[in-house]
Amino acid sequence: MRTRLLTRVLAVGVVAALAAGCSGGGEPPSTDTGDSGNDGLMASVRLEDEAQPAGSPKSGGRLRIMIRLDANELDPHKMSETSAFVINEQIYESLVQSYRGEIKPAIAESWEQSADGLTITFTLRDNAYFHSGRKVTAADVKYSIERIKDPATRAPRARSYEGITSVEAVDERTAVFTLAKPNAAILTLLSTAASSVVDKSVVDAEGGLNGDVDGGSGPFKLASRVTGQAIKLDKHDRYWESGVPYLDGLDFSFNPDDNARAAAVRSGTVDFLWRPAPEFIDALKRDEALKWYGGSGSLSLHLRLNTSKAPYDDVKVRQAIFLALDRQEILNVANSGFGTALNAGYLPPDRFGALTEPVYGQPDIEKAKTLLTEAGYPDGFEAKLMVIATSAFQVRSAEVEQQQLAKIGIRVTIESVESTIADTRTKSGDFDMYQSGFGLTYDPDERFTASFLANGGLNYGNWSDPEYENLVVQARSELDKDKRAALYQQAEKILAERGPVAMTFLNADYDVVQKDVMGYRGDATPTYRFYRNIWLDR
Repeated sequence: MRTRLLTRVLAVGVVAALAAGCSGGGEPPSTDTGDSGNDGLMASVRLEDEAQPAGSPKSGGRLRIMIRLDANELDPHKMSETSAFVINEQIYESLVQSYRGEIKPAIAESWEQSADGLTITFTLRDNAYFHSGRKVTAADVKYSIERIKDPATRAPRARSYEGITSVEAVDERTAVFTLAKPNAAILTLLSTAASSVVDKSVVDAEGGLNGDVDGGSGPFKLASRVTGQAIKLDKHDRYWESGVPYLDGLDFSFNPDDNARAAAVRSGTVDFLWRPAPEFIDALKRDEALKWYGGSGSLSLHLRLNTSKAPYDDVKVRQAIFLALDRQEILNVANSGFGTALNAGYLPPDRFGALTEPVYGQPDIEKAKTLLTEAGYPDGFEAKLMVIATSAFQVRSAEVEQQQLAKIGIRVTIESVESTIADTRTKSGDFDMYQSGFGLTYDPDERFTASFLANGGLNYGNWSDPEYENLVVQARSELDKDKRAALYQQAEKILAERGPVAMTFLNADYDVVQKDVMGYRGDATPTYRFYRNIWLDR
């Protein structure tokens, strides 16, 4: 099996702005379009069109986008699936937006942070309208943040907002945030789709935002939805940014069949194939009728262990599992080698706050067996590994993990379930192991807080480590970038050595589009808000 490694990975390290304007982040991936010379494969990063037709972008037309799975939850404050972020970043908007590590205005046209870092005053633009036709106000901003923080909402990322002590709507266009401590991550947090400003009147009237309910103000509005099959979005004619979106609409369709999705873009049935299966990437990239973008990764894969139950509550058992895994083999088999093996924590080596040296190398089977013996399992044990049945590359990951863990006496039975069942079981703690993954976030705090702090909404099994938590909370308030990175590196070491997950690999994402799809300007932080700038040269 050939190994394809990324030539460049985005490094992100956005810190809070201390005055009106924007804050800088890490360098974006190179947009080099040449071959890497690695086995003759094009492994370089390409994030935008290398050439555009002369003249202004054309308006009109509908873009047909195909994704593997529909989202189970489309409420922006409750969502956790990547597909929900793709869709909701078209429907909803936040106070600010992040693009390639730079914080830019969105609903808020400007902001100012006090010298002590404890107060941020946002001035909303006067021409931002919800899809209901009502103007976006500071009262909606206040309502949205309070809704996220309300335990009844069950927002997965609620803990990231705990440092916001209050939001005051001074008038229709002025919202004042008060923080308990300076927060280096606050602007990146408020730029995410999970921080969307929602239409209070719609939520109150409809009792929620999932299904067919649209409470957004983004460039596209919800036109129709057939759950699991299709979502149609129409252009928002009162969107605040002049001239965009160019398209009349976005038509999302969903198909878990990897072959069918590849065939759809080749035949022209769809215009935009979102993240084709790895085994089709080489052929699609060489198809002269198509264009490809990507090469950088945004999905960090892992094997989740339920630390709320035996034997996974024993750190020696977890360490034995960590030592038994061959992460490069998992990447090669599961993802055709497209990506980067993760031999340390959650963050890949070139990201802000990541460990630069590996914690794990080749599997150490004898040491793993010794740890199991010390934990009271000299003959190993029976285990169940849950995986979403329609995710072929994750099923392959589970199968490799099954074989690797058998070498230390852990006899794994794979449970293939539907995504809705996996969602229910993980949230209720009804699993042994779970083959899963988390998307990278604009700032490390969002992922570390939601996924690995006690009572974090995505901390399935509710792992808790006081030292880890102290480091993450301390980093949140550290405004010196280098000191903050060092705190995250310490936290990552703990996560790698005694955490609830065995990190396996960072995938390499690709999108494939028809030749007449223009204006693609990807962002591996990741964000999908650039779809409003796509147009069709027809």
